[in-house]
Amino acid sequence: MKRSAQQFILVATVLALANSGIYFVTAYSQMQESNDAASLMQTMLFATAGIVYLPLGIWMIKNRFHSRAPYVIASIISVALIGLYVLSRTVSLPVVGIQGDVGVIDIACKVTQVAIIVVSLLLLRGWNKTKIEAK
Repeated sequence: MKRSAQQFILVATVLALANSGIYFVTAYSQMQESNDAASLMQTMLFATAGIVYLPLGIWMIKNRFHSRAPYVIASIISVALIGLYVLSRTVSLPVVGIQGDVGVIDIACKVTQVAIIVVSLLLLRGWNKTKIEAK
């Protein structure tokens, strides 16, 4: 495996684990704010996202380059969460309504998710080239 691929795997892993941490911090702070239904839904969403990214990051480092699955899944989850974020800022969602606030944590989370998508796509592109060269 090329050194650059190993570095991309490390970067993707660190980003996934960092994103997990960001979501856990967000869930904790959301839980401290209030206990209404909308806040509890958001807390569950943030905690679930944190729980999903944690094993995904571990899977990336253990998997190395044996399977494309963790990188595809990380990209799909990141795209879905970015889409949900944009949706929550533009459309009145049934439980939480329109969210108007954009904080530093929101921006940090979305930047790490975009980086996860970019690095995962670069790894997938490199994986396809490696498979083609091996034939």
